[in-house]
Amino acid sequence: MKIERNQKYFTIARYAMFTIVASALAILAIFNFDELTRRLSFITTVAIPIIIGIFSAYILNPLMMYLENGWFGKWARSEKRSARTRARVFALTLTMLIVLAVLVLLIILVIPQLAQNIITLFDNFEGYLKHIRSFVEQKMPALKDVIGAPIDDLDNLLSNIWENHSSEVVGFAGNIAAGIMSVLDGMKNFFIGLTIAVYLLAKKEMFIGQSKKLLFAFVKPERSQRILNVCREASKKFLGSIIGKIIEAFLVGVLMFLVLRIVGMPYAPLISTTMFLFNLIPFVGPIIGAVPCSLLLLLSDTPSMTIWFLVIVLVLQTIDGNIIAPWILGDSTGLPAVWVLIAIVIGGGFFKIPGMLLGVPVCAVLYMLFKDYVENRLKKRNLPQSTLQYVGNVDYITKDYVYTEPEKETIDNNEDVQKEKKVPKVFFLRESIRKKSIEHNKKVMNSRRLITPKERRENKAIKKENKEPEKDKKPIQKDDEKKTD
Repeated sequence: MKIERNQKYFTIARYAMFTIVASALAILAIFNFDELTRRLSFITTVAIPIIIGIFSAYILNPLMMYLENGWFGKWARSEKRSARTRARVFALTLTMLIVLAVLVLLIILVIPQLAQNIITLFDNFEGYLKHIRSFVEQKMPALKDVIGAPIDDLDNLLSNIWENHSSEVVGFAGNIAAGIMSVLDGMKNFFIGLTIAVYLLAKKEMFIGQSKKLLFAFVKPERSQRILNVCREASKKFLGSIIGKIIEAFLVGVLMFLVLRIVGMPYAPLISTTMFLFNLIPFVGPIIGAVPCSLLLLLSDTPSMTIWFLVIVLVLQTIDGNIIAPWILGDSTGLPAVWVLIAIVIGGGFFKIPGMLLGVPVCAVLYMLFKDYVENRLKKRNLPQSTLQYVGNVDYITKDYVYTEPEKETIDNNEDVQKEKKVPKVFFLRESIRKKSIEHNKKVMNSRRLITPKERRENKAIKKENKEPEKDKKPIQKDDEKKTD
């Protein structure tokens, strides 16, 4: 006896089973939260090089494609596979050399300056104590009895630290050693990630094709196309924000270095590099970066330079906010200032410095996706999509209300030109790279079309047949001419 399956009840049973399994897993996770977090932390520790590799390949891909389609465009557009491979190899090699050169330059600028500053700090430690003592005696005599005694007895305090707190000192040394090991482990993960990025960039078309293949294998075609469109738009938003911020921070760091050199301020390379790194964090990055740089100048031989440094930071950040950032970024994130601050706080709270760097672009992508989702739902309900329509009294929106969009006034073509002017130059560069890569992929796929030996023989036979009638026509014409003669 054949049993007919009822699709309705089968769907209900499937959803019920899914709900039961999800509830059981949630209960197990709640009662074994410590074990779960330990296992997840182990998984994330193992996956860190892979994450670094994928992110590095994603960030370096525009630079590699620019070099491949620009400097080695003749090879990249060739029909020969060897020429295209040569273009990819040269572009990828040059990209990685640029990355390594930037890393070596940062190390050269930071490490010697930092070591010199530490040595100067220990050499001038007694001088700092004398300055503090004289300042307290002259400016704050009331605090002399409170602060003076500990300062006078500081030498005895330092000499007795090892005798009374030797275990704490050993523990502190152990923490320093653990910190050094974590730095070395981070460098190892970074270089492993760069190696993974090289493989991903070398065969990026194949990996992207495999991802799309999996998507179309498990998701319906119309939904797959929608997912790809969403990912494409999110990638534009995320990549534009990251690359634009790197270029902006680099320009600010270069300007900072030139101004500090002109003024004659000490530790100019170290301060410029520090401000460059902290300028990658939007909104609060320059403020955070100015604090250690100010302390560095206070402990130098010319502490009065700290005031000039703060003035320089204020002027450069004004120039950055009003000229450099709008010119490079435009409104790439589309986030209000309060959401930028919230993204930085949440990202920094969960993921420290990397979270502060990537919190704003990630929040911008989520904001864009949620905004499109809300506007699509409003559009289906025939309701206005603009936020301005909901400011104030909304009693006019009833059950029978239908919103009709006002007709847009057609102005000259100058409006399109004005819109293009507002778009950052980084977007134009990325769009041209994307179009060139699409054309290159089409040529590659056409040139890689396999022809069987049978088809090749048939093509040769057709060519011979087309040539033979042309040869036969000439003798016939000569015979006709002889007959007429």
